[in-house]
Amino acid sequence: MNRVSWKNWLIVGCLGVVGLSSCTEPGEALRDRKRRENEAEIAQYVAQNNLTGQARTTDAGTTYILTTTNPTGQTAGVGDEIQYHYVARRFDGLIVDSSDVAANIPRVITRGYFNQALISAGLYDGIVNSGPIVSGTNRLGLRKGESAMLLVPFNLDNGRPNTLLLPQYLPIRYDVRIVNVRTEEQQIQEYLTANKLTPTFSETNGLRVVVTQARPDSVQITTGKTVGVSYRGSLLNGVVFDPANNPTGTNTISVQIGANQVVPGFDQGLAKLRKGEKARLIFPSALGYGITGSGATIRPYAPLVFDVEITSVQ
Repeated sequence: MNRVSWKNWLIVGCLGVVGLSSCTEPGEALRDRKRRENEAEIAQYVAQNNLTGQARTTDAGTTYILTTTNPTGQTAGVGDEIQYHYVARRFDGLIVDSSDVAANIPRVITRGYFNQALISAGLYDGIVNSGPIVSGTNRLGLRKGESAMLLVPFNLDNGRPNTLLLPQYLPIRYDVRIVNVRTEEQQIQEYLTANKLTPTFSETNGLRVVVTQARPDSVQITTGKTVGVSYRGSLLNGVVFDPANNPTGTNTISVQIGANQVVPGFDQGLAKLRKGEKARLIFPSALGYGITGSGATIRPYAPLVFDVEITSVQ
């Protein structure tokens, strides 16, 4: 999975333009000039719309104006999920893009994980680095229920290709609204509620085990035993990542309990079961793939779900 911070992405973008040469090549000089022009256009837009006293600029260069505040709204910490709606406009008012506002299907990002395939650098920067400074230069970012106008220079808009609707070097305006903010624990709790699941075992580290077929008289799994497991792995939203080529099927694996052969949540969940039992294991990313994620589907900070059946215990 491509994990690049939004600040590092800007550096990568620079290197991508000029290859191995320095950022003082003629092509980069054009970008510098266009950035200065964007700064002037943004300043002019702010002045013309009487926003001078409200406008602030992040360290990366996104100008933001808070349009709706919610001082008691939940703030996203690193690893928290942010659901948001946005409308993208040129400065002349023409709408060029938006989330699915009509169907109320918000876009989703995770604070602390920037992926330029999911969100532009300027939009991400505006969501997580707007608001009041709370310590040093750290900002809270937009809270749940808050809205903002983001004025983004072209260089923070993901190497935008030239189009008739939005030429390459134009600045862009995003009107963004934060629909929801959820920690991993909140995500898991809502998943349990939505699926009417009551955990058979709940551990302090966040692991939940829901036994769906009990075999109380069969062999108990303990550390050191080798367990045959039929399983299917998915995200909380139901997207199956294993087996990736057969979302309705299962995979099989042999696991020695306590030998660190699988992610901790899977190992610890199996240790709660007996031969012949079926269960659903739900656990946070700290017991899964953590801050790195895995493959194209499991993003960093993603809670996981495994439906398992114990086929053998040795």
